[in-house]
Amino acid sequence: MSREKFFQEELELDEVLARQQELRKRLQEFERNRSEIERTRAERECTIPPLDEIHERQRWRQHEQLVSRGEVANVRRDQNQGVLLLLLLLAATASLVWWGLRLMQGG
Repeated sequence: MSREKFFQEELELDEVLARQQELRKRLQEFERNRSEIERTRAERECTIPPLDEIHERQRWRQHEQLVSRGEVANVRRDQNQGVLLLLLLLAATASLVWWGLRLMQGG
């Protein structure tokens, strides 16, 4: 039995050592990640943030695109209304000419 107990303790020791090795690897990875995060943060702090003009230009372009779409819709609506008024004017003119001719004929 002492031999079995010895092997059991040896297996437990191997498991503990494997777990300890795994924890060391994780600790190294944690340290590496932490240093990388610190380096990235330092780079961000050292770089110049984008100029406000860039954001202003982007907002202006978006505004122009929205306005131009609205302007196109307004122009189309105005043109359609203009065409309708032109057709009504031509119909009124034609009916006046027809009415005038009928009066001249004495009818």
